[in-house]
Amino acid sequence: MLSLEEQYFIQVHADKDPHQIALSGKKYPNFDLSKLASQIQARQKLALKLPFWVSHTNLFFPPSISLEQASSEATANFKVNIVHGKVLDASGGMGVDSAAFAKKANQVVYVERQQDLKEITAYNHGKLGYTNIQHILGDGLAYLNQSDSIFDFIYLDPARRNAKGDKVLLFKDCEPNVLDFLPLMKDKSQLLLKTSPLLDLERAIVELGGVDKIWVVCVKNEVKEILFLKSKNSTLDPEIDIIELNFEHSIIFSGTLEAEKRKLTNIGPISNFLYEPHPGILKAGFFKLVETENMIKINSNTHLYSSKELDTKFPGKSFRVIETGPVDMGWLKKHLPNKKVNINTRNFPGKPEDLRKKLKLSEGGDFTLFGYRNHQNQVELALTQKCII
Repeated sequence: MLSLEEQYFIQVHADKDPHQIALSGKKYPNFDLSKLASQIQARQKLALKLPFWVSHTNLFFPPSISLEQASSEATANFKVNIVHGKVLDASGGMGVDSAAFAKKANQVVYVERQQDLKEITAYNHGKLGYTNIQHILGDGLAYLNQSDSIFDFIYLDPARRNAKGDKVLLFKDCEPNVLDFLPLMKDKSQLLLKTSPLLDLERAIVELGGVDKIWVVCVKNEVKEILFLKSKNSTLDPEIDIIELNFEHSIIFSGTLEAEKRKLTNIGPISNFLYEPHPGILKAGFFKLVETENMIKINSNTHLYSSKELDTKFPGKSFRVIETGPVDMGWLKKHLPNKKVNINTRNFPGKPEDLRKKLKLSEGGDFTLFGYRNHQNQVELALTQKCII
């Protein structure tokens, strides 16, 4: 798909503006510059997401929509810890997950409806040295319906946009429809489902008729994807693991939604230390479970926590409280002579930029200013400094 000359051209111009490359026809009359510019642009976009793939000069990358939905290498490699045996990737795509599965699975069957994408993926898998992946052109649901094979795992990463390009949040609106696969799951098969970070977990559990387990997968404090594992042992109250792949010990918190509902919380005034939960914990809805024995919550709807003594194991960011006060510069002046501060808001009227504009503050510095509603449901500010643990 790429000649040696084209590969060399891409490497030489790897840091150049793809749009300018596409307009350089007179300078390079022997090259299809539209093709090469798109490959350079793809490599630039994927440099952090797929560094191993980008390091191979002979790979050919598909159109941008496939790049956007593809898993990162980090999240794909996490899934390797879940699957084994014979795996069906029923929604093929760019094949990043299939390639990861092939490292551990005995066999991977990749199914993709678009012929061009299927051929590109088969080519790339070959160049990467994966010999245990079978590439099928067709519909994943139809293939599973007609197949006599028993798969240990069926993997689905459905498209989460409709024909108009709008984002969809229900399984029945995804392509393919996830719910159509459930009747075809055999007793030995498990379904591993990747979904958007926007998905509501409680609704998804009900829609799927229960699941075995959920992983909220994060990279560098950002929720990247949610994984659902479903088998005949499904439950309506599965364990939910919060995963931070940037940490050596990636499981930073676990809990269930029923335990969250039962948990009692202590509401009280802010004390010496302030805590902001990891985004994955907030995504899972563990607003009460994350509160430890020696903590209080600032407000039932303000997902910030406080304690007298520093909790070094809190799954999130920790801050030392310097002073609290009303929304004005009077008490802040002595602490911020250069008027520089980072701003964060929780359950607060207005966004951080609105507060910054009101107080005429600039961004940066060593301090973080939190705007929130306190235990008396009054608007309050807390000037803090991040704890180095």
